[in-house]
Amino acid sequence: MSWLLNHLLTALSTVTPAQLQETAGRLGIAISSPADVDAYCTLLSSLDACVALIAAEDDYLPPLDLARFPRANIHRPTPADNAAEHNAWAYKVEIASTSAADRAGPLAGLRVAVKDTVNIAGVPSLYGTDVFATPYVPAYDATVVTRLLQAGATVVGKSACENFSMSPTSFTNAHAHVQHPLAPGYNVGGSSSGSAALLCAGLVPLAIGGDQGGSIRLPASYCGVVGLKPTFGLVPYTGIAPLSALIDHAGPMTRTVLENALMLGAIAGKDGLDDRQGDAPAHGALDYYTPLLAYRADPQAAAQGMRLAILREAMQVGGLDSRVADTVRRAAAQFRALGAEVVEVSVPLHRLGGAIWTVANRQGIAEQALRAQNPLRHGVHDAALARALAAWTQDMFDGVQRHNPAATNALLGGQYLKDVHPGMTDKAINLARKLRDAYEAVFAREGVDVLLLPCAPGVANYTSGARDGVMAKMEKAIGLTQNTAPFNVSGHPALSLPVGMLSVTERGREADGHVRLPVGMQLVGGLFEEAKVYRAALAWEQAYDWRSM
Repeated sequence: MSWLLNHLLTALSTVTPAQLQETAGRLGIAISSPADVDAYCTLLSSLDACVALIAAEDDYLPPLDLARFPRANIHRPTPADNAAEHNAWAYKVEIASTSAADRAGPLAGLRVAVKDTVNIAGVPSLYGTDVFATPYVPAYDATVVTRLLQAGATVVGKSACENFSMSPTSFTNAHAHVQHPLAPGYNVGGSSSGSAALLCAGLVPLAIGGDQGGSIRLPASYCGVVGLKPTFGLVPYTGIAPLSALIDHAGPMTRTVLENALMLGAIAGKDGLDDRQGDAPAHGALDYYTPLLAYRADPQAAAQGMRLAILREAMQVGGLDSRVADTVRRAAAQFRALGAEVVEVSVPLHRLGGAIWTVANRQGIAEQALRAQNPLRHGVHDAALARALAAWTQDMFDGVQRHNPAATNALLGGQYLKDVHPGMTDKAINLARKLRDAYEAVFAREGVDVLLLPCAPGVANYTSGARDGVMAKMEKAIGLTQNTAPFNVSGHPALSLPVGMLSVTERGREADGHVRLPVGMQLVGGLFEEAKVYRAALAWEQAYDWRSM
């Protein structure tokens, strides 16, 4: 008899036959032999013994330097104070580096808000929901937070986000709906809603957003700010609540293209912890900002020599407001006036991008975002958050559904896919590579630098009411990500740039016909070609005033 077997047989049994059969039942099986029941009880008890050893150890989280990055005045704004700032805050805090070298960095003196999914040690994370008995309080800073502080920025708070960061609209936050600074009551876009509102209102110059299906670009489009979803893996996601590891992106949201490029340079590059970053360069290896300075006063020089392409299928998505399509085509023509070549290209698989995104990620979203289960991922895991989401109760489900049926639909859909369509998630993930390759082929075959297409299919719609039913709330969100989600599964960098304003034409809101809201054009580059995206965006931004169009 081996030492290990002897140890198992003499170990204190912690698993009962009833527990064993309950566990087996969840797998759809039963253990019939009494001898086998005893054996498996012993084997599972040994697992308990291993767990006890792990539980006794201190966790191994990224180090936190509170002397260098002290935090002060952590507080949740009162409802009245938050309402005065568009309900855009989750928590406020003041963090600036005490290092003189940091304070002389490229972001020196700039205030930044980070999305409420981003860890700031000691500052509660609300995630836009009210299902936790007590909020999760991170014990370490996300990599992007550390890098912002090292670059001299002052972190001033966590911006409100949508419920479980799972909505392209801005009426799902369980605490207060983020309000549009240009038109209260209208959708700010989600799920990085607070970040966009704070920028639109001029309350901060920089913000961090998260984007899994358009959650940086849609609010940027609706609010008239610049939002970049970087190439997959370029910006480390360490310390940010995941939605699905296939599509998790964090990126800069700013008022201008130059600010966006400056911020990306500060946060991009490998951190040695995030396993999404396989092809990313080293931190600090790329400077997106300095090369743009040569074009700041000469947009024609920026545009000349570039070959830009309108993506045909993106102009044909269902529900696209013809006025938005016309605005994007006019903006493309204005590139031509600056000296760029503008053509039209076709990627037929783009039409399937939304379905690929849905099937590839629904199961992952259900398990990673809503249950915090990431058992096979390298990197830093938030064990406390996983414990809080380990078992969903009816009260939790009802609470989330009350505010955001998109999240509860994801929970149900993930289980449904797993049970009814085994293998379809895997096939969709394979097709995501096909979609990536289809876009890359156009860049290579057509010699295209940047694709041009609408971001949102229309201007912001009016927000849903708290008492609206599931379908009434979902109808406000369905179809909004048709041109954004495909680039999450393909991984390509995509930036929303404001290129005009349009009046509200929503049925039932005829009295608001005088209200004009921003239109965002999406600029998409090849993998890790953010520099080209910035160059094209800067050329247009410097030459034209979107607010007068």
